[in-house]
Amino acid sequence: MATVSDRVEAVEAWAAVVGRDPRFDGRFVYAVRTTGVYCRPSCPSRRPAAANVVFFDDPTGAERAGFRACK
Repeated sequence: MATVSDRVEAVEAWAAVVGRDPRFDGRFVYAVRTTGVYCRPSCPSRRPAAANVVFFDDPTGAERAGFRACK
């Protein structure tokens, strides 16, 4: 199974995003390929399609990959 980081499995991370689980804030961020934006798991934004999501350990990794922070 793929891991987001040493701390979170990809399936667990996606479940945290879908459930807007604040317990995962600070453990990873997710980015959406179609919008170029990254968010924390508890972000109230509209949920993207799973196929468009990329997980990163932290905001720095997402920014290095070309994503910008959610507003």
